[in-house]
Amino acid sequence: LFIHSFVRSPVRSFDRSIDRSIDRSFVRSFVRLFVRSFVRSFVRSFVRSFVRSFIRSLARSFIRSIDRSYI
Repeated sequence: LFIHSFVRSPVRSFDRSIDRSIDRSFVRSFVRLFVRSFVRSFVRSFVRSFVRSFIRSLARSFIRSIDRSYI
């Protein structure tokens, strides 16, 4: 974004187009990377919470069965 404001003179229109294409590709790759990392962290947290709840329910049922067998 800083490059755009820096290169706004009509004399460097060619350079501006080159900079713009480079900037676009860079922004695209950056956005892709950011989205990928965000999705990864989101999925990780979701899986973690799911596994936690699953293990909790398993442990509860296990403890209940143990209590029933002892009682």
